[in-house]
Amino acid sequence: MAALSANWTLGWVIGAVVILLVAILLLAIIGLARKIEGVADDLVTDLDKIAQSTAPLQSVGATNNAVRTITRCLRKARGETPAVDKYSTSPGWREST
Repeated sequence: MAALSANWTLGWVIGAVVILLVAILLLAIIGLARKIEGVADDLVTDLDKIAQSTAPLQSVGATNNAVRTITRCLRKARGETPAVDKYSTSPGWREST
């Protein structure tokens, strides 16, 4: 009977150690997840600032097209032949007519 009792005690001790290890690992994982969440929030904030500061760049293409159109019209008004636009075949440089 004493051997049976000793086996049960050993089993309970091993079970408690396993549960303790699992709890420690779970706490470590939760801590790292919170740290990652904080860094991710900082990154999102920084990316929002970058998006706001680079928003004017979205209109550079339209500005280029307007300048090109004005330049071409001025050349026509002066009687000059319009310059050939070497970038007119590129989708990013097409003018809407």
